[in-house]
Amino acid sequence: MARLCLNHGVDFGSLGPHRIKVFLWVAIRNKCWTADRLASRGLPHPSHCVLCDQEVEDVQHILTSCVFARQFWFRVLAPLDLIHCVLSRREKIFVDWWGKAHKQVRKEDRKGFNSLVILGSWILWKHRNACVFEEMQPCINTIIREFENEKHLWGLAGARSLRTLAQAEEIV
Repeated sequence: MARLCLNHGVDFGSLGPHRIKVFLWVAIRNKCWTADRLASRGLPHPSHCVLCDQEVEDVQHILTSCVFARQFWFRVLAPLDLIHCVLSRREKIFVDWWGKAHKQVRKEDRKGFNSLVILGSWILWKHRNACVFEEMQPCINTIIREFENEKHLWGLAGARSLRTLAQAEEIV
């Protein structure tokens, strides 16, 4: 699989399907088709984020500063004893948060953490798209269930570092 390398000197070479890595590459460069981008081209767009209905939607907001996203990341990271990595209200740039959080995780857990972030970002994006295109209502329990199901499938597909991260918490 191709490795996802960012400009922060950190190699996020973790498991994940190529399409998800392409999504992250596009998202990190703010090229996703969100309301801010649609507006800049004079195309129809929602006035606010469909997940929180509080702020103008852009991909950085969806992945980091959105209230819904912060709640999602808390629910994903807290059970793994990674509460210190949860996004704060000040976090605005996804890749900056990811780089800082990555450094706060034990070295032996970093690959699993990176896979967790890759998967979580993808699930957030898919949930947002379901809200936009299928008129689904944002639901934290639904997205957590989707995340857990997909995490299980990744584990079955060979994401050992993701399984190891989850098992480390069970041992504690």
